[in-house]
Amino acid sequence: MATVTRGERRPFGPIANDTSGPAVTHRQVGGEGVCRWKMLMNGMHLEGEWNCVEYVVIEPGGAVGEHVHLRTEEIYYIVSGRAVVTMDGREIEVGAGDLVTTPIGSAHSIANRGEEDMHFFVTEVFPGEGPSASPARLHVPDLLPAGAGVRAAHVDLTPYFTGDWRQFRLLEVPAGAAVEETVPAERSIVLHVLEGSAAITVAGQEYTGGPGLSVAVPPRYAHHTVSTGTGALRLISTEVGVV
Repeated sequence: MATVTRGERRPFGPIANDTSGPAVTHRQVGGEGVCRWKMLMNGMHLEGEWNCVEYVVIEPGGAVGEHVHLRTEEIYYIVSGRAVVTMDGREIEVGAGDLVTTPIGSAHSIANRGEEDMHFFVTEVFPGEGPSASPARLHVPDLLPAGAGVRAAHVDLTPYFTGDWRQFRLLEVPAGAAVEETVPAERSIVLHVLEGSAAITVAGQEYTGGPGLSVAVPPRYAHHTVSTGTGALRLISTEVGVV
């Protein structure tokens, strides 16, 4: 969130990170086995009510133990592999492309019972007021429109949370094509590359990379994102409101 110094609001500029160099955790939150975990963005450096943006890999046989968020709401986006999410005592099988919403107060865990690493992207946002919604699972690639060119799947996050969540998108950009947009004044976004290679330019600074590259774009900033590889670029965009 923005910082106020002597009554003056001081916003932050863009942030870039990637998924290299994660910490190795054992029995995370009382779970089992090994997870590799990295915080990509700290909410104190983002505009809006973000708490954190993280990337987690659960090795086969590993699990994040059951826990309840009392101060944040959360989404998981499954990047690759398969897992079992237990939400308020109910098991849900999830795989690549699934978006899982966790409202405040829900007890949840996630376990990798397969034979390959399972990767997922995490965002936590501070809550608002009112009754919490029910947890949900959505398979986002199913929402991509048919046709050629740049394609985008949109999920309105507002019905699933009390906090100032706005929109989650999956973008597919053909090789050599580009997406350019200006972030509205009332929101900020985090882009995260899933597949392919990207060159993301914000405020004259170019950030390049493949899967795992994350770039935070503040309000009123434009980003120009080019698919630089031989195949299509796939990336996700998470949007949170700014007061």
